[in-house]
Amino acid sequence: MERLERLEAVQSMLLEIGRTSTSCSDITEFIRAVHRALGRIMYAANFYVALSDREDGTVRFVYFVDESDEGPPLNQPVALASPDESPTAWVIQHRETLVVTAADFKARLNFGAGSAAEHWIGCPLLDQQHMPLGAIVIQSYTSENTYSVEDQDLFGVIANHVSVALQSLQSMDRLERAVHERTLRLEEQNAATNIALTQLQQAQGELVRQEKLASLGRLVAGVAHEINTPLGICVTATSHLVEELRLTREELGNGELTEDSLNSFLDIVDQSLRIMTTNTQRAAALVRSFKQVAVDQSSDDIRSFNLRTYLNEVLLSLQPKLKGRPVKVEVDCPPDLVLESYPGAVSQIVTNMLMNSLVHGFEEREQAGTIAIRAALEGDVVAFSYADDGAGMDSDTLDKLFDPFFTTKRGNGGSGLGAHILYNLVTGPLGGSVRVQSAPGEGLRYELSFPRSRRLEKRAA
Repeated sequence: MERLERLEAVQSMLLEIGRTSTSCSDITEFIRAVHRALGRIMYAANFYVALSDREDGTVRFVYFVDESDEGPPLNQPVALASPDESPTAWVIQHRETLVVTAADFKARLNFGAGSAAEHWIGCPLLDQQHMPLGAIVIQSYTSENTYSVEDQDLFGVIANHVSVALQSLQSMDRLERAVHERTLRLEEQNAATNIALTQLQQAQGELVRQEKLASLGRLVAGVAHEINTPLGICVTATSHLVEELRLTREELGNGELTEDSLNSFLDIVDQSLRIMTTNTQRAAALVRSFKQVAVDQSSDDIRSFNLRTYLNEVLLSLQPKLKGRPVKVEVDCPPDLVLESYPGAVSQIVTNMLMNSLVHGFEEREQAGTIAIRAALEGDVVAFSYADDGAGMDSDTLDKLFDPFFTTKRGNGGSGLGAHILYNLVTGPLGGSVRVQSAPGEGLRYELSFPRSRRLEKRAA
């Protein structure tokens, strides 16, 4: 449970970094906010950020907090030392993470200025071209406070997010400010998602009494796992938008901006904002969907929606996951098929299926493949099929597919909850059944059957 709480704190911190970078125009204030947030997940009493200038070979410390040593003057350029003399210079020039212990400092005399640390971690801050922006450093002077491998990995993730934010801060212009105003709307939707998460936690006492989920801990883990996809897509779309802004700004500065390139940029802005809006709404729907499954099957969150249109919206939100991969998605669904059911459940089912295909069916990013999604109305029952032509699985694995926490990717991001949640959503909110077929080398096929309308079942219940 402590690990889960820490992961939730890390997720909250990364969201806070994103929010701060869009609302703050001062780099020092931004780094100070990062330092405050970092202190909530690991020991961070000694922390600094140095930014480099490749043209004149200097470095300036924009933020420096230390228990033992007085830091250098802030924002004053100083010559970048040799990587053999300074661990900070080593990180910047080698563009790699460096971890130094007390023993390492003793073995390498004159390596760094000031007091020797018990544990020192430096991560490079890199731009989109993998060129150094500077370094971010955290250190401890006591053996009571050292950093685990997990701490080091988390610090590397934080460094990546700070790198993205720094590029945005350093290149912000009037065009970026216009996009920033639209981003504020996304922040409001994120706040609504946080409120929904809080409501879910308040309902935990009731969920313990529900037998439809194995335990409260599994539910919270499932929410954290599933909600990561739409929020991750939002982060990806934002990063892409920042890069397009940078390129457009360069064209504008060089006098090369044409009407066609401006229209292309505006199309990218429009698509990115639609992706972000759709995914934040979907994240909130995922939370509500979990609450409905475990707490209140008789809630009023049933609405009419066009299945084909909704499938297209879900696939649009998943485009960042498909980008750069030769996997084709085909949809065959009548344009007039309207459901009266739970759209959040349908969205999560399709998302789980597609993500499982990308992770398990097409393990190599260069592996070509086809995903076919088909739906038809047979009487008043929807026949829904999903098939990929990926790696498939043997009979032993297939028998355990819907078991909670069963995964063949335990050490590579698999939680073992995707197919289990899919099964619960089909048999619970949708009131249907699911069958699955697979063999090694023959892909995977789901056959779902569920009522077109859930209103009658809801009234009867």
